[in-house]
Amino acid sequence: MSNAQSEDAIRLLTKCRVEEFNRWRINNPTTRLVFSGIDFLRKDLSGAYLNGVSSASTNFSHCNLARINLVQADLNKANFEGADLTDAILMYAEMKGCNLTGADLTRTNLMWANLQDSNLTGCKLSKTIFVQANLMNAKLDNIYKNAAYLKFAKLKGTLWETQEAEYGEAHPQK
Repeated sequence: MSNAQSEDAIRLLTKCRVEEFNRWRINNPTTRLVFSGIDFLRKDLSGAYLNGVSSASTNFSHCNLARINLVQADLNKANFEGADLTDAILMYAEMKGCNLTGADLTRTNLMWANLQDSNLTGCKLSKTIFVQANLMNAKLDNIYKNAAYLKFAKLKGTLWETQEAEYGEAHPQK
C-alpha cells in the first residue's frame, strides 16, 4: 500500500467518517495502518474496524469508541481517559502503560490483552471481560472487581491481588 492510501484512510478517521473508513478497511483487510501519536480527542469513532493497527501513544481521550474493533492492536501508552469503550473488542491488544482513567468498559472484551502498568482508576465496569488478561502492576483503585470476568487474569502487583489475599479467596493463575 502506498503512503497516500494510508494517509487517505487516516484522514477518513480524523474526520469521523467511520462508514467510509470501514468500507476501505474491508477492501484492504491485511493492511497494517500506523497512526501513532495522532490526536483523536473527543472524536466519534464508534464501530470503526481498527484491528491490527499500530497506534502507540495516540490520544483517544473522551472519544466515543463504542463497538470499536481493536483486536491485536498496538496501543501501548495510548490515552483513553474518559473514553466510551462500551462493547469494544480489544482481544490480544498490547496496552502497556495506557491511561484508561474514568473510561467506560461496559461489556468490553479485553481477553488476552496486555494492560501491564496501565491506569484503570475510576473505570466503569459491568460484564467487562479480562479473561487471561495481563493486569500486572495496573492501577485499579476504586474499581468494583466483581463486575469483571477475571478467569486466569494476571493480577500480581494490583489492588485486586491484595484484596484476594485479605479475604482468603483463591488466587487466579499468575
